[in-house]
Amino acid sequence: MSTGFERLRKDSELQDYWIKRLVAFIIDSIIVGVATFIITIAVWIPFVLVAAATGLPWSMFNPFSFPFYSGILSILYFTLFEAYYGSTFGKRIMNLRTTKLDGQKPSLDSAFIRNISKIYWILVLVDTLIGLAGSGDPRQKVTDHVAGTIVVPTNISPLTQVASGQAGNRFCSHCGQKLSADAKYCPKCGKEQNQE
Repeated sequence: MSTGFERLRKDSELQDYWIKRLVAFIIDSIIVGVATFIITIAVWIPFVLVAAATGLPWSMFNPFSFPFYSGILSILYFTLFEAYYGSTFGKRIMNLRTTKLDGQKPSLDSAFIRNISKIYWILVLVDTLIGLAGSGDPRQKVTDHVAGTIVVPTNISPLTQVASGQAGNRFCSHCGQKLSADAKYCPKCGKEQNQE
């Protein structure tokens, strides 16, 4: 069975999918980074003022721990938005959403499990690379496999429309699974399909 990397090299739809995921992650990382910076400055300034007034060491609140605070805020941001809204701002902009494998919105614990690697950027990279190195669904990171979740398109992107128009392919509007021309139900998520 082929790995996700092998399929990624050959499949333009999968390439388009991962480009959208990357752009969504960058957008969300910028949002989290700005929020972390504002919170860090807001909390750090009173500590410096108190330290100056009392003579306590101002290093009690280490400004170089920014990645730690950013990681904690990332987990909270991704977990809460995916559990309650099905997507983050970045995913929504890129027409993506996070679902359970049955097409339902992830629960709070499933969203937490799939986002635990966001505590530090290198863990997100490792999580993704190991997921692509396996022979399972190439759209799932390792934490997605554990949580039983997947990120799916909410509609088909222009690149996918060009490819599907040439090949006459259809895709599930709920999970993005490729369908046969006469499919009434998606074989992956089981949802009924609109016949066009």
